[in-house]
Amino acid sequence: MGGSLSAVPNIGLSLAGGQVFQRDEKKEWSFELEMTHQPWDDEDLVGDGNPAAGDLTQFHMGVKRSSDPLGQRHWTQRYGFAWFRARGAPNIIQEPGDYAGLYAGFGFETQLTESVSMGPELSLTSATMEGGKKDFQWIPQLNWHITWSF
Repeated sequence: MGGSLSAVPNIGLSLAGGQVFQRDEKKEWSFELEMTHQPWDDEDLVGDGNPAAGDLTQFHMGVKRSSDPLGQRHWTQRYGFAWFRARGAPNIIQEPGDYAGLYAGFGFETQLTESVSMGPELSLTSATMEGGKKDFQWIPQLNWHITWSF
């Protein structure tokens, strides 16, 4: 189980669940499902005169690979399918609507206790609007994950 602070294109929080399906001393693979809701725009924090963006809600379903899972620090990669809904006046995505695509993320985690790890991740989603133009949007995202292992 886990959660994260999520930034770009908006600011919000996520909840995630996962299940390890392969582990050895060099790597660990797990299946993950994550839901992120980003209701706050930077305009809510700093008034720079630009219009505030609408909410963004997204779902990621994919796999996570961790290197050196028994070590104090390990690199992570995440890959999978993404679906999200952009509402109002989105900022990086220029048109509101439902989007589907693929994502990839890279980061690292530090083991804080035997069952808690934490660390940053930068991901990139390539998505296209459902039922609309087939132009791909490239959406970066920064997450700071905290994970509890059982």
